Amino acid sequence: MNNKPAHEIKVGGIRATIWLNEANGKSLYSVTVSRIYKVGDKFQQTTSFSRSVLPKLYEAILKADHWIALREPTVPAPATA
Repeated sequence: MNNKPAHEIKVGGIRATIWLNEANGKSLYSVTVSRIYKVGDKFQQTTSFSRSVLPKLYEAILKADHWIALREPTVPAPATA
């Protein structure tokens, strides 16, 4: 089992971690997001976001979406009659 992320995106103190999941012969990506901060000499992380970091969170999620979109096959639109 591979526990390494497929990719990480950092925007300021925000980190979007992209994971590749294999299930039933299909590859799907998922994303976890966290905020990194320092307390004394130690770095901590949280999944709680104050309003002031929401623009960076948004940017990180957009970049993660773009990274995944470049790697996932596109699904053809259904045919219309």
